[in-house]
Amino acid sequence: MNNLAIKAVGITKRFPGVTANDNVSFELRVGEIHVLLGENGAGKTTLMNILAGLYSKDSGEIYVWGQKVEIKSPQDALKLGIYLVPQTPKLVRSMTVLENVVIGLKKAGIILPTRKVRDLVEGLTKSYHIIVDIDAPVYRLSASEQKRIELLKALIRHARILIFDELTTSLSPSEKADLLKFMRKFARSGGAIIFVTHKMHEVFEVGDRVTVMRNGRVVGTFDVSEVTPDKLTELMFGKSIKPESIPRLTKPGDVMFRIDNLWVDLDGYKCVRGVSLDLHSGEILGLAGVAGNGQKELVETIIGIRQPSKGKIYAKLNGKFVDITDKPTIWRLKSGISYIPEDRIRQGIIPDMTVMENVILGFRFSEDAISGLLINWSKIKAQVSEIIKKYEIATPSADVLAKYLSGGNIQKLIIAREFESKPTILIAFNPTLGLDASSTRYIWEMLIEMRNKGAAILLISEDLDEILSLSDRIAVISEGEIRGIFSREEARLDDIGRLMVRAK
Repeated sequence: MNNLAIKAVGITKRFPGVTANDNVSFELRVGEIHVLLGENGAGKTTLMNILAGLYSKDSGEIYVWGQKVEIKSPQDALKLGIYLVPQTPKLVRSMTVLENVVIGLKKAGIILPTRKVRDLVEGLTKSYHIIVDIDAPVYRLSASEQKRIELLKALIRHARILIFDELTTSLSPSEKADLLKFMRKFARSGGAIIFVTHKMHEVFEVGDRVTVMRNGRVVGTFDVSEVTPDKLTELMFGKSIKPESIPRLTKPGDVMFRIDNLWVDLDGYKCVRGVSLDLHSGEILGLAGVAGNGQKELVETIIGIRQPSKGKIYAKLNGKFVDITDKPTIWRLKSGISYIPEDRIRQGIIPDMTVMENVILGFRFSEDAISGLLINWSKIKAQVSEIIKKYEIATPSADVLAKYLSGGNIQKLIIAREFESKPTILIAFNPTLGLDASSTRYIWEMLIEMRNKGAAILLISEDLDEILSLSDRIAVISEGEIRGIFSREEARLDDIGRLMVRAK
């Protein structure tokens, strides 16, 4: 066990109605990058949360650096050198990078970081080539820069085992390459990394070994050099998933949605700068960009959560263009505009309501289910059960609280509700974030089907593969500005990547 950083034996964890981990055993060697693969609900995140001290196991044993341990909190994990780098950084936006890095450290100053601590942080940025302005306030930084802060937080706390949960999400190709370089350097310097990902190519780009989970169990562990993508896919899903060509329409219809010279301010900072876009019926317009470049504020303004400082938004409703700039969100949703939010927990569901209750929020049922003030609950349950089956939402029943679903299944629930409302205009913000390959493919097919039936779809995604696969046209946003618009035939990955990280 001398070369093992972590050894987990027979880990079991149950939630109401769900066994998330079922007698799971897993080993992480010193100096390796161990990739963890599995479809939504496979139990990957639960296992990582147990190792990081966020969940307690029901049974099983954990050994760290050869010693049997009980990890009851993140503090316990950190004392053992384990640090979970979250997909979404947990930072104080009003504080600087340096203040976020050292907050809670005993060796930091009482009010401001000491010169010695400052020098230490600057030394880490140079040693690991982490490019970030340590004096910049967090709210001014891109998502990629914020992720670098989490790396610094781990390094200054002497973490020796890093857990990366879908960390490449929202990164440009060059930023992803920098992260992979960091991972290799950290592992080869005596550390160890668990890398959770849904992207098959990343397994072979950075992994030494790979473990596949399905239905809460480990189904195989392999040296990356001795396994193929087809084999891993079959283990993940119990079947082979063959790529298929995605049909496209050659000609879009009329303009259904228009953004005209839109400007949005946030705390005095112009985060959306003169954006103008037309969205046609029968079209998917992809908006590509590194997270933190105005997409979130643009979407919130489109849906009515935020008001612009300048510009107009128009939608074609009942054959006529309507200025919806000042219309409330509920009016827009009732008028045929649907919204798949990026933040699935805060904006997409009510966690303490059941799956059925979340599906029926704002949903139109058949007249035999709801007539006036009369509700036929048996009919509603039957329709919800059909929706759960159709969208392959993994849940023991429709009566389970939504908060007990995996992140991917929560996303499927939201998508099911919005797709079934049959919108004329759909705003989809990272619709497949956190979904496995099979679920992603299914959602892509649903988007294409909606597009082919005439829906106008604005797809905002940080996954360039998704943008290139689905979009009829592609707009690139950087620092709140549209830097270029391409037809799919004109689009090139290198050109889009350069525009995404372009500085003003």
